[in-house]
Amino acid sequence: MPQRAQSNRNAARRTHARRRALPLALLAAGPILAAPLSGALEGDVSAGYDSNPAQSHEATGLAFARYVFAAVQPIGLGGADVSLGASGFYTDYEAANDNYRFALNADWSGAWPGDSGVLTVSAAGAAYRDALVPADARNEAALTLRYERILTARDSLNVTAEVRQLAYIYPSLPWAGRPGSGPSVPTSGQSGRARGGLAVRRTDLLSGVGVDATHAWSPTLSSVLSFAIARCSSPVPVDAYLRSGAGFLLRAEPRVDWSLELGLGWSRTAYDRAPQQQERVDNELAAGLTLRRTVHQGELFCSLDWIDSRSTVATRAFRQQVTQCGFAWSF
Repeated sequence: MPQRAQSNRNAARRTHARRRALPLALLAAGPILAAPLSGALEGDVSAGYDSNPAQSHEATGLAFARYVFAAVQPIGLGGADVSLGASGFYTDYEAANDNYRFALNADWSGAWPGDSGVLTVSAAGAAYRDALVPADARNEAALTLRYERILTARDSLNVTAEVRQLAYIYPSLPWAGRPGSGPSVPTSGQSGRARGGLAVRRTDLLSGVGVDATHAWSPTLSSVLSFAIARCSSPVPVDAYLRSGAGFLLRAEPRVDWSLELGLGWSRTAYDRAPQQQERVDNELAAGLTLRRTVHQGELFCSLDWIDSRSTVATRAFRQQVTQCGFAWSF
């Protein structure tokens, strides 16, 4: 296998490990853009079954096919380490329930003299559309700072801070979308008013900090421990929240070309700006298992993810299991 392809794949796995270990992505309404790979093109195609894609109390399962891509191109800019990137996914659910996301980002990376760490500044814009939960459809703009440092031959530390604007497309009612993502669009006949509430179009501001520490126990065994906290400010007070979380990822390579990842996570979301009679706190447990097999220039993978979210508002609790298998590649 060419050295560059193997390097790109290893970097992709490290990025995936950080996401599975619950960094800022755990806290945001949608996926947070990670620092892209240098001069890389990646993609994967998978199919599976989601027991509760809308993350609702009354679950309805759907089969799906998913297509993902990410690309980055370094550019010369006065000797600075600058790159432009694009990424996205399209999830094809049964019937007219598809969702997709497309994002563009520009990154600058550099190191301070005498410092072994690398600072990356990223500006990004994204569009997310969702036919299954239309209330989650939004446009995003984000500014991200990421500091990565190798501490020892076995340990590394990453610190990420981000500010993200979430501009929702449709007028909506509180608490009717995916948890922490946004309220739902009024159905026909509601005339924008239901349960004593008024549907409004809103723009939220999400800010957060995440820390993850990676330790290599051996050449074939490593772990990632993550902590994160985020605040969502909203013009609709009942939709504002404070979310904190922690995660742990264990990655093993029992044989050449085989890898196994186990992820565990917890988060607590408190809608602490809501009136007292509308108090809501969600506690979420998550677990994931992924098996990977390198094949020529790509890899086969199968994963199982599970979420159990319990809420002080009974109708906002849900459970979700997602199974999928697919093929990923990088150049």
